[in-house]
Amino acid sequence: MNHGTARTDQIRSRFEAEGVRVVSVTERAFPGEIIFIVEVRDHYDEAIALASKIDCEIEGGFITVRKATESAPSTARRVSGVRDEQITGLIELMDARSRTSEAQPSLNYVADVAGRLAAARARRHHVVFGRRGVGKTALLLEAKRLIEAAGEQALWLNLQSLRGLDTSATFLTFASRLCDLMIANFLGFPAPPASLNIAKDLRGECARLLGIASLSLARVLPMVPQLQQLVRQYCEETQLALFLFFDDAHYISRSELPQFLDMVHGVTRDNPVFIKAAGIKHQMRWFVVDPPTGLQIGHDATSIDLDVTLQEPDKAKTFLLSILDAYIAHVRATPRSAFLSAEAIDRLVLASGGVPRDFMLLCAASIKQARERLNARAAGVQDVNNAAGQAAATKLRELEDDAASERESARTLLASLDYVRSFLLTERQVTFMRVDFTDKEHFPREYGLLQSLMDLRMLHLVHSSISDEHQAGRRFEVYVLDLSQYSGARFKQNLLVLDFQNTSLVLKRTRSKVEPRIGNTPNALLGLLRRGPVLELAPLAARLEGLDRTR
Repeated sequence: MNHGTARTDQIRSRFEAEGVRVVSVTERAFPGEIIFIVEVRDHYDEAIALASKIDCEIEGGFITVRKATESAPSTARRVSGVRDEQITGLIELMDARSRTSEAQPSLNYVADVAGRLAAARARRHHVVFGRRGVGKTALLLEAKRLIEAAGEQALWLNLQSLRGLDTSATFLTFASRLCDLMIANFLGFPAPPASLNIAKDLRGECARLLGIASLSLARVLPMVPQLQQLVRQYCEETQLALFLFFDDAHYISRSELPQFLDMVHGVTRDNPVFIKAAGIKHQMRWFVVDPPTGLQIGHDATSIDLDVTLQEPDKAKTFLLSILDAYIAHVRATPRSAFLSAEAIDRLVLASGGVPRDFMLLCAASIKQARERLNARAAGVQDVNNAAGQAAATKLRELEDDAASERESARTLLASLDYVRSFLLTERQVTFMRVDFTDKEHFPREYGLLQSLMDLRMLHLVHSSISDEHQAGRRFEVYVLDLSQYSGARFKQNLLVLDFQNTSLVLKRTRSKVEPRIGNTPNALLGLLRRGPVLELAPLAARLEGLDRTR
């Protein structure tokens, strides 16, 4: 029996064991996943609930339930356009499942060719970096699921819920949750091991210390070696490894996070315990040099970078479509071309900057826009422009939210964004720019703010290093402004825009009959990107200095 047949038989057995009679179980392979289609005639609602329950057991795929009919699947009705009933289901699904959490994992996990999932499961400390919506939580949740399926143990802690707490309270909360995990694992044992009572006592001490106002770090630090010894004993008793997942680490203050990670790292010393922390890179600090505190990348931990940028737009498009097609298959909203034009897909790739969540939400919003147009059959480019323009306010709120771990940082970031927007849209009437490598060295604070704007999806990296055609040795990075910052009901007129078409970046001027220039070869692309104006960081430094004086 092959592996696929074994899984379909397993699924059929699970359903029938619950009293749900199955007509057929078929599997269909898509990029990065397998969908198992279960057809039933009766107990449809029970079948849907059961499918949701056992989805987590299907590695690399998920289950969808259909009502069995006399018609063969090949003659199933195709969707006719954006107003089709199945498209309504698709919109609802994309809106509901675009954000992942421990309570609601992603609809399915689409593995990437870089093997980041295998790394995230490894017995090694990792810090996972990526922009909001790029899939950090989805990666950690899938790693956690596979780790637990292999019989190991995992603790999940979303640090957003601890924002505003100091190091002492954050660590005590973690220690309390860790003790809870150990206590729960041994409850009901006929002969509880010695670590159970120690965990209960330490759990009580955490509760007592959390009740003390203005608790000093010095009173909490002795708990690190105590917890380290308890975890060692616990792991010896269970003969299992323990994985600690910390999501949204960027919500912990930059001044507090290194100390917290350092204390957690102390608990893992000489133990089969591994840290998996995720956050927005330029909104967090995970290590300080003097004194050495936190997790040092390359020494204590390995980094995993999840960003799929516009440096390789064709690969970004392939990855994003693999996710969208899985959603389409889930609600049987095929063919895709019946409700979403090829040009709209290209514009969605550009508008999302390669970020999966933005791609899905903008896709749903674009279809809604198309539904408002009389006699519209498929969502087009203008629908994507409108959806992106409407997303601008949401992105600004998210910028302020993600920057909330540092006092005044949102104000500084907004000032930096305003500087970039004015330079590009008002002064130069263009949507992309170059940043000199020399400026990166001379103005590290200002360059760091550009990186933060990229992390927050206001800028997107297009090329990490292009040469100057006139000065040997001079090099630049190239960034494009997010579509939400210059789009809406209509593109700003007479803009020189960097766009995406088929598998190539193109350069064109809005409201112009001039043929676009296509970057379909390395030299042609280089010629396009060299036309981007150079954004100097010295004026931004002066602006921020004035802003600092007004605080």
